[in-house]
This record gives sequence, C-alpha cells and structure tokens, in this order.
Amino acid sequence: MAKAYAEGKGWAFRLRIRGQDIYRSGFATEAEAKQAIAKIKVEYTDASRVSGHGPYQTTLATAFSSYAVQRFPFLKGAAQDKNRINRYLRALGLPVIELTEAVHTAGGARRYWEVSLARETERTIPNSLQTHRAAQATQTIRSDQIRTQLAATRMADVTTHQVQTLIDAMVSEGYGPATIDHERAELRRLFNHARRVWQWRAPQGNPASDVKAPAVDNARDRVLTNDEWRAIGKALARYKNPYALPIVCLMLETAMRSCEPLAYATWGDVDWTRRVLGLQDSKGGKRDVPLNPEAIALLQGLRVQAGTVSAGDRIFPTTYEAIGKAWRVACEQAGVRGVKLHDLRHTAATRYAREFNGNLPVIMQITGHKTVKMAMRYINIKAVDVAQMMHGDEEEVGRLPAGYKAKLTGSKECTETVEPSEEPARQSNVVRVNFGRKAA
Repeated sequence: MAKAYAEGKGWAFRLRIRGQDIYRSGFATEAEAKQAIAKIKVEYTDASRVSGHGPYQTTLATAFSSYAVQRFPFLKGAAQDKNRINRYLRALGLPVIELTEAVHTAGGARRYWEVSLARETERTIPNSLQTHRAAQATQTIRSDQIRTQLAATRMADVTTHQVQTLIDAMVSEGYGPATIDHERAELRRLFNHARRVWQWRAPQGNPASDVKAPAVDNARDRVLTNDEWRAIGKALARYKNPYALPIVCLMLETAMRSCEPLAYATWGDVDWTRRVLGLQDSKGGKRDVPLNPEAIALLQGLRVQAGTVSAGDRIFPTTYEAIGKAWRVACEQAGVRGVKLHDLRHTAATRYAREFNGNLPVIMQITGHKTVKMAMRYINIKAVDVAQMMHGDEEEVGRLPAGYKAKLTGSKECTETVEPSEEPARQSNVVRVNFGRKAA
C-alpha cells in the first residue's frame, strides 16, 4: 500500500497500480499527498467515470489518435490539424490519420471528414530532395527529439516544463510564431478535450496553457490596387484553369473568404430573386452574402456555361490549391509582390468602406463579420488616405482599392481587364463570361 513520506521540505509518494509506477512530489502536507493518492486510485481503476484507459495508461500520442477519430469528422480545418498530430504518431511508429471528404447527410451535426488510421508505408525521397530533407532533419533535430518524448509520455505525466521545452526548441530552430502557436494550440485542445469529454482529471491543469511563446502578429493591411489588379486579371485570364479569374472576381465583388465560394457555395445557394448567396455553412456559420450587379452577372454567366446542374453542385468545382497556384503564377507574371488571396477580402472591405462612406452595419453584412472589432481589421484606410480626403485632393484611380471607381473585369469574355474609369463600377459595370472548357 502506498504511503506518503517526507521529502525535502514537502511530501511525496510512490504508487504502483497494474504494473505502472507512479511518483508524485511537491505536496505541502501529508494530507494533500494522501488525497492525491486516493484520487489517482479512483481515476486509474474506475473505468465507469472516464473514457478509454484513463490518463495514467494512455500516452499523449495514443490520446491524439482517439481525439482525432472523435473530433475531426466535425472540424472544417482538420487537414492542417492532421499534419501536426501525425508528427507525434510517426514518432512512435503508430498508424497515422487519414482523411477523406465525407458525404453530407441531412440531420445531426455536419460531418466534413471520414477519419481512419492507417499504417504508413516507408516514403521514398527522390534523389533531388535528399540533400534538402537531410538539412531539414538536422535543423529540427532537437524539437523532433522532444516531440518524440512527449508522444511517449502518459497524459497524466505531461508537464508545462515539457511543453515549454518544445516551444523553446522550435524558437531556436527558427520556426515562425504562427507555426509555434498552432503546435501549442493543438496540445491545448487535446488536454481540454480529455478533461471535458473524457473526464480525465490528470494532469490538474492544462500543461499547454501557461507557456511562453513568441507573439503572433497576423495583422494584414495589404490592399490590391486597380493598377495591380489590371495586370493580375490579364494573367489570370490566360491561365489554364477556367475558374481562376471568375472566382477571384467574385471574391473581390463580395469580400468572401476563399473557402466560401470554393468549398461551400452550390447552385442551390444562389437566390436570384433576393440577390444573395445563402451559404449554408462557412467559417462563421450560416450567412447570406449580398450580391452586387457585377456578382449577379458573373454568376449568371457561369450558370449558363455549366449547363445542366443540380442544387447540390458546387459553383466552382476546383480546389483551393489549384486557385492558389493560379494566383501565385498570375502575380509573378504581373510583377505584383506581397499580396495573398486572403488580401482580396481586405481589398473588398476597404473598397466598400469608401463606397458606403464607412457605414459599418452595411459593411458587416457584406463581410459577414459579427463584431465591429473584426470588421475594422479588414478596413485598411491609412492616415495618408484620410489626409487626401481632408484636403480634397484628386484621387489617382489606379492606386485605389481594386474595384473602387474602376471595373474589375472586361466587357467581352473576361479575357482582359479594362482601364480604370472615373465612374464607380457598381453603377454600370456588366460582366459577360465565356469559359470554353470544363473545370480543371
């Protein structure tokens, strides 16, 4: 039978249950140590109170596997989480997580993925990449070692110090703040899930919560100008994927996130009478996206080109990766640097802030933001812009946000952009599309 004993200035105990040796120390009194012994015995042996084998018999890697199987079907962004968790599973040679897109069924919680665990075959590294991969492995050797140790540690034994050691190693190896924050968040979610869903009471606190990590500065104020868009639009019109140009045009006209038209917009979502795109699911949940005349015309052209479709057919049957590549190629060909696909949302929000004179209720309906604080992060009007307004300076249209006082697309076959005009595009712009080929 385990007994508490004095150790230094405090109390400690050693306990052996089902072949597992458990050591705890740092208790202020003998009574606290005895309470901890009793609690561990209950949590370790009373299977009716907890899910699985409990925190004293489950390694962190095994817990990650169970967590993924339970949670990933309902997480839109599970693909990125999968990649991070699989690093812990590979470290112990466990089956890795695989995701396949789920078939949506009515009723109940929306399922996005089917999750399975599979043994990974040995990956062959091409000769051309062996030097690069070897250099990568050398650069991250310390964090990989710590991650392996964490993966093999029982959940009850994981400490804040271990997680902090991993974070410090990633910092020293040059990982970016965002990457480090994602790793920490992944661990934090696992321990929160174990406590709330599995009813695991050890460790007492979340070891991934109170660690120090570099601050993440993800603020963006990049706005695409009319001149830049004119060059990029021409490059997109020449690109082989026929959906590259229209989807970017739609994002600029609606301020939608790239995932919304790509993953969630179907032909059944278009309400032609109300002139809204009724997204049934998006990052912020169900919402209606207002469609201006240009967006309506663009969708009408796409609808004609699509031919026979059903309500559940996606408007853009292509992938984020394909559109992302098209955007990068077009920017390179146009000589435009430092602008990402998500910056189109900043551009559209800033354009509409100007068009509607900063009317936040209207702008928030367009962007879908639920708080003024988040909406304001996307409206990138600078002090120099305000100074020009104060002095009544004539605005150089080419340097204004794309779509403001200029047409976004050409008037013929969406094959070229037009010169900026002094009249606001929303008054008379018409878009006609002719894509010629099926989806890439």
